[in-house]
Amino acid sequence: MIVINPHRMTQVFLNLLINAVRYTPSGGEITVTAERVEAGNGKPARMRVTIADTGPGIEPEHLPFIFDRFYRTEAARTRNSGGMGLGLAIAKQFVLAHSGSIEAASSPGRGTAFIVELPAE
Repeated sequence: MIVINPHRMTQVFLNLLINAVRYTPSGGEITVTAERVEAGNGKPARMRVTIADTGPGIEPEHLPFIFDRFYRTEAARTRNSGGMGLGLAIAKQFVLAHSGSIEAASSPGRGTAFIVELPAE
């Protein structure tokens, strides 16, 4: 069981899913997985949700900044569908407010995965 604010966490996952749809080309794939991760060593278990796409990916030099307010990669700036660069920053704050974590892993040309972990009882 996880205790969350359903409205805030809906915003988080909707943002991640909308971004995945936005950046996945026609014929691409979006995968959503959820799993319970036992931490061990007296630490509580976590619920891990991963949203992965087969889009263009994010260049390594951009990854450290994608959760910063108003940060947008060069590729995102040229897209008509790009936002203001607030979605990931807000998502991160909501996840942190739930004592969770959010990170991104990406391979340029192969896609991006966002991993959200939340405490589970």
